[in-house]
Amino acid sequence: MKITTSIVRSFLLSLIWVVTLIHFLKDITQDILRIPTFLDVFGNIQEDLSHLPYCIQLLIFSAGISSFLAEIFLLISIPIIKHRRETSALEKWVVGVVIFMLIYFPLVILLDPRY
Repeated sequence: MKITTSIVRSFLLSLIWVVTLIHFLKDITQDILRIPTFLDVFGNIQEDLSHLPYCIQLLIFSAGISSFLAEIFLLISIPIIKHRRETSALEKWVVGVVIFMLIYFPLVILLDPRY
């Protein structure tokens, strides 16, 4: 049972890391450098915040910046916790950040008028 759990854990962490890396590279090329790449199709959300109150717009903008920083955190933290056998506080933070991302991304997708 322990071997199966560690295989599933390792697979999930690897999957999260790869998806995060692809989205992080997309964020850098598309949003920061404004360079069109093939990565633009991966998570190219263009949310419309104009109909929302200003304080909500600021909250969503802040969450967007936080998601970029969260991606950096995940890209650094996941390789560290993958090599550990025991659960640590860092792993709990990773789970929390993944939950944040799983809430944030669907929210901004719903704010995209194309969907």
